[in-house]
Amino acid sequence: MEYIAEIDNVKKAVNILENCSEFTALIPEVRSNIVMAVEGADRVEQVVGIPGRITIVYGRPKSVMEPDFMSSSHMARLVLSMMKHDPTIRSAINMKYDPKILEICKKLGLKVSSYNRANEPSDVKEVEGSTIPWGVETAIDKIGIIPDVIYHLGAWGKEPMICLVGPSAVEVAEMSVCIAKLYDIQENNMVEPYTPELEPTDKCHDVIFSPRRGLWKAHKSDVPCIFCAIADGNPNIEEKVLYNDKINMVLMNIFPYTRGHLEVVPVKHYTDINEIGSEEIKKLFCLVQRTISLVKEVIKPDGINVGLNLGKSAGASIEHIHIHIVPRFELESGFMETTANTRIIDEDINVTYAKFIEKLDILRDHHEV
Repeated sequence: MEYIAEIDNVKKAVNILENCSEFTALIPEVRSNIVMAVEGADRVEQVVGIPGRITIVYGRPKSVMEPDFMSSSHMARLVLSMMKHDPTIRSAINMKYDPKILEICKKLGLKVSSYNRANEPSDVKEVEGSTIPWGVETAIDKIGIIPDVIYHLGAWGKEPMICLVGPSAVEVAEMSVCIAKLYDIQENNMVEPYTPELEPTDKCHDVIFSPRRGLWKAHKSDVPCIFCAIADGNPNIEEKVLYNDKINMVLMNIFPYTRGHLEVVPVKHYTDINEIGSEEIKKLFCLVQRTISLVKEVIKPDGINVGLNLGKSAGASIEHIHIHIVPRFELESGFMETTANTRIIDEDINVTYAKFIEKLDILRDHHEV
């Protein structure tokens, strides 16, 4: 079948939503639909959705039919309107309106905008299907950038609605699940009980790059030492190397804590910092200095954490000595880590990598810090 990839993506997205009971609370009276357009789409017929929408069965989200084309003209028009501004925004989902949901979206770093259906021009009202394209244009003009979330407060016979957009149905569904979990915690005033048990160090938190920026997908690699594999040039390892002088390396963390999270790593496999000689230590920390300068120049954070985790009990998931350089910001979404086991990064890692590449001269040993 043509465009099977888009249908498969929506199927996976529906499965994600159906396995999240918390998403039930976000389904509006008119029910939810999640759609995804084919690449380069310019017609409603080229958008996949759920016939009959996503409803509630026995208190859980449930798709009543398999994904297909021509299944939601409203959501299809929204996606097509967004694609005119950014062709990578090919998916969207609608949720009920609640100011608390909007607040969660803002805390996650999502760009939020709106339009007022009461201000819809008469000539737009007269043309069938023109309201949503007009609303999208209004929402974009309102904040001067392409939003991740668009909402309206309804009108006569029209339910207020929140729409979340992104590059794929799976990514939109993943973000919706995070929002739903946070909304559930807030609504039920739940506080996660403290447990002294340490989280397994081989388990990394999920990382979601904010919608329409989320193009990077990292996968954990099954090698004895990821840093040694990178130093050896293993072609099967996903990596973002910025610098390697055969003594030390600077890498982007592909499961970052925040945008621009870097690591300074000795090429040689050291497991104890006291194994490193004085000259090597000097070179290592001189590179740490220059890496901090690079982060300040490119990321412009409000602060920076510099740290070593020595041993599993101290949080080290990789025994190979490495130094974290973590940009910090006054407004962060750190609560996602504890409530949904997920971190939200507000810029695609490939975009950040390209920005670092432009300033790589800062890492050279001749550069003054």
